[in-house]
Amino acid sequence: MKTRIDAEQIVNTFLGYTTINTTAEPGNPHLPSSDNQRQLAQRVADELSSTGSVKAQVADNAITTLSLAANCPEMPAIVFFAHLDTAPDHTSDTQAQRVKNYQGGDIVLPATGEVISPAAFPELQHYLGQDIITTDGSSLLGADDKAAIAAAVEAIRYMTATPDFKHGEIKLVLLPDEEIGIRGAKALDVPGLNADFGICLDCCGVGEYVIENWYAGSAKITFKGVTAHPMSAKGKLVNALLMANDVINALPVAERPELTEGREGYFWVQKLAGDTACATLDLAIRDFESDSYQNRKSTLQTIIDRLQSRFGRENIILELSDTYGNVKEGLDKNPVILASVQQAMLNLGITPKPLIMRGGYDGSVITPAGLPTVNIFTGAHNFHSTTEFIPVESLRLSGEMLLEIVELSGKGTAA
Repeated sequence: MKTRIDAEQIVNTFLGYTTINTTAEPGNPHLPSSDNQRQLAQRVADELSSTGSVKAQVADNAITTLSLAANCPEMPAIVFFAHLDTAPDHTSDTQAQRVKNYQGGDIVLPATGEVISPAAFPELQHYLGQDIITTDGSSLLGADDKAAIAAAVEAIRYMTATPDFKHGEIKLVLLPDEEIGIRGAKALDVPGLNADFGICLDCCGVGEYVIENWYAGSAKITFKGVTAHPMSAKGKLVNALLMANDVINALPVAERPELTEGREGYFWVQKLAGDTACATLDLAIRDFESDSYQNRKSTLQTIIDRLQSRFGRENIILELSDTYGNVKEGLDKNPVILASVQQAMLNLGITPKPLIMRGGYDGSVITPAGLPTVNIFTGAHNFHSTTEFIPVESLRLSGEMLLEIVELSGKGTAA
């Protein structure tokens, strides 16, 4: 087994990053939405630039590029991607704990008494005898995505300390606000990276890697009603909330998130706000096939057209936007990238587990922009939850994966 990444070092690096609360702030139009994302970016930049081999650039919007020059220029230029923010599901500071030599049974989170139980999370059985990092139950762990930052930092540290390890140009790009609309990746100058392919570390258990995600879009519908006193409302009152309800009722009943799985898409009613005079309805639209995704938007447009003919076009306004795309097309055009990931796992004794992801990641924006970017595991589980955990060996292996893919790229296995 290869042990180029030291387990204790990567744990210390990761835990250091979790002490900076980088919760994204929905509704804040600034990039980054929270100032501590820039603080974390600067910390990482200072750490790597102190090696003397890495050039660091931290932009005002917290997009951070850390560059290690090639010592073998004929090898591919590779970008590691990780995001700085954590999900807004819980905003408390991280209080991490390390469960040593896990032997089965419940892991008790001391601040709340909540348990991470094998009954609820059977994957725990894969980690018997290993150290596992959790929180005390009062917050997220933030392995999504600080484990990725730690893995990339330790891989680059290894490369700078090991001159005979051959590599092309290596960049680590840290992106803000992935959790609230993949905003950092959308602001990234992808062509300016001048790279051959990218690797996101924003996935799940050991061996998992994303071969496909879905197309994602959003719809915001504004309804303008007519107010009237209920004692004399007949023929006058037009209730904006009921107009919104008409849209909800017109959506296919079986195509909701809670009723779909696998490659099935959906319409997701996310937010209804307002009163009888004015209301807004927010929807998410998801599908794996481009044609089906476009058909979903057309279905919604047809519903709106029908209601506009009844209530007036000026009183119902539909705004459709695309959030991110499917990486499948970009990765299929570069099959050697996935072959590289698979071979790297086999070389490290890991069983490859291709994943069709019912979600998106930074690569969902970066790949359609011209840089094919695969998503591989950090080893963490239960993202966005107080029961989030990461086994130490899984974290170490995510760093090893980066080194192995880089090494394979010099042998013609990667792009």
